[in-house]
Parts: sequence; structure tokens; C-alpha cells
Amino acid sequence: MKILKVYLVIRSWKVLAFFFAIAGTTCSTSTLRAAPPAKHVRFHVEKRWILGGEGGWGTPLFDSGTHTLYIARTDRVMMVDTKTGRMSGEITGFIGAHTIALDDSGRFGYVTDLTDGEAGFVRVFDRNTCKIIASIPVGLNPDAILFEPVSKMVFVFNSTAHSTSVIDVATNQVVATIPLPGRPGSVTTDGAGGIFVELSEIGRIVHVDAVSRKVETSWSFAPCIGPHGMAVDQEHRQLFLACENRKLISMNTTTGRVISIGKVMDGPGEVRFDRRHHLLFVANGAGELGIFSRKNAFEHTKLQEISTLMGAHTMAIDEDKTKIYLVTAQFGQRTGNVSEELRFRPTPQPGTFTVIVVTR
Repeated sequence: MKILKVYLVIRSWKVLAFFFAIAGTTCSTSTLRAAPPAKHVRFHVEKRWILGGEGGWGTPLFDSGTHTLYIARTDRVMMVDTKTGRMSGEITGFIGAHTIALDDSGRFGYVTDLTDGEAGFVRVFDRNTCKIIASIPVGLNPDAILFEPVSKMVFVFNSTAHSTSVIDVATNQVVATIPLPGRPGSVTTDGAGGIFVELSEIGRIVHVDAVSRKVETSWSFAPCIGPHGMAVDQEHRQLFLACENRKLISMNTTTGRVISIGKVMDGPGEVRFDRRHHLLFVANGAGELGIFSRKNAFEHTKLQEISTLMGAHTMAIDEDKTKIYLVTAQFGQRTGNVSEELRFRPTPQPGTFTVIVVTR
């Protein structure tokens, strides 16, 4: 009897090994359209580049054409060569640089400058000379910004003004202002003329047509509460939102239908999507990066959750090499003659600003 049991166990493992071998063979012939299986996706922190410097930071942006990571640092924009991890340039002349967009000509960049709350500007810089060449007045407190490839226009989302300023890149002039029914938060484009704007105050996603420059419709994003990031899967017409109530939801970009497709970590920050491998990345301020893979239209499976650094909730993605660049710094407490609230508020320490490179 014991011999029979041993034989059955060995036979069972052989059968399992056979199926695993088949699965491995199938994966090796899959195309980029298929999401890779979980056992082949093992991400890790590859490098940490300590760049230092004073000031806060905004959302980084990766330029695949030049392998440059652009990072807004309050009064300047840092340019980091991702091949070496070193500074390759710097653009100065900002008051409150926050978010960056790049056109598709490879020549110009656009940065929202929050200034002092009394005025808002978009600064246009030459990517070759690293000089600001134009300052364009827009609405109050411009924050998010994107270049829309179909209309060839830059769309600026004014937080206080509840509007979108449309900039003609040929003239660097505002050619239209689109009123919005609330304060704009995260934004993204489907690359086909559709722009999607998250309005947390009213619990809706607004669809803006980039060509007609009009709000086409809006949809509720319930049951999501407090979305903090948004990304788009153009192929499957899905928006992804990571929410404060830990829901990961998908919204159809044609119908507005909402589906809960998974759960995220506490306090989610930005969301990025790798369309080549159908991977979704969600970062949070606690220093966690969740990696999800598309299982079907109704579910995304969490493949991994890796530790980065406290505060690393903003990121950029290099889809060609499947690399994620997160930014943060070491935090401490204020000293000196400050209020109790400020004393215990986490404060970035000088000289500790860091880029974290995550890859597989």
C-alpha cells in the first residue's frame, strides 16, 4: 500500500510538470496582445539614483525618443538621462512648475506653472536648447496638461477656474476655453481624439472631444470613492481608476459602464498602463507598487506588490523596456520655530531626492 501511494504521488507530480511545460511553451509563442502569465513577471527595484537638489516635485514624464526623464522641481525642470542616471540638462525660470507635456515633433515641451494663485501660465521650452521660449496665460491654477495627437493641441486643466485652456502649438496661443462642471483632477487621452477628465467633487468622468473642443458627455464613477490616478487601455477601450476605498475600477470609454476589476493598496497614487504587455501599475505614498495583469474584461489579477520608498506615489513609464521611474525623497520633521502641525508634518530632507527604477 505504501509503495502504491508513493507511485501515485510521483505520477501526479509528473502530470503537473507536463502541464507546466506546456504552459511555458504556450507563453513563449504569445504575442504582445496577450497578458504575460504571473510566474514570468517578477519586477524588482533595479537602481536608485540620488539626484538631490532643493524643492518639491511634480509628476515625472519619460521621453522615449531621447531616453530622458523630465521632472518638475518647483523653480526648474530636471532632465535625467535614463541610460546613465545622471542629469543631462535643466530648464530654469519657473515659479511653481508642476506638470509636463511633450509634443510629437520632438522639439517642444509645455509646463504648467502655478505661480502665486493670482495668475496661471504654461511655459513652453525648447527641448534642444533647454530654454523657455514662450509664456502663455491660461486659467487660475493650471495643473494637469497633455498633448493630444489628433488635434495637435495642448490641453491645460485649470483647477481653480474649472476649465480647460486649448493651446495651438503652431502659434502658442490659447484658441479656446472649455468650461468644466467641476475641479479637474487626473486626465488622460485615448490617442484618438478623446480626452477624459476626473472630477472628484461631483463624482464623474467627463469626456471631451479634442477636435470639436466640447464636453461630449459625463459618467458617474461610482462605486469608486476618491480616485487618485487614471490610465487608459486604448485597445480595450478601458479607463482605469485607483480609488481611496481600495477599489480598482474600469470604465468603458464608449458607454461609461463601470466594473470593479480588483483591489488596490491603501492610499493609491498614480496609475500607469503598459499597453505592450497589458500591465497596470499602481503606486501609493506608503512606498508600495502594485502590478496587475489583465485576466479578462472583468478582472485584473495582482501579480506583485513590491516595496519602493515612502512617498513614491508619482511615476513615469518606459513601455519599450518595461521600466517604471518613481520619484521621492527621504522625509523627516521640521525643526526650529514652527507650529506643532508643521513640526510633525513629513518634510523632504535636502539633498535626498531620488529616482527609483523598477524593472523585471
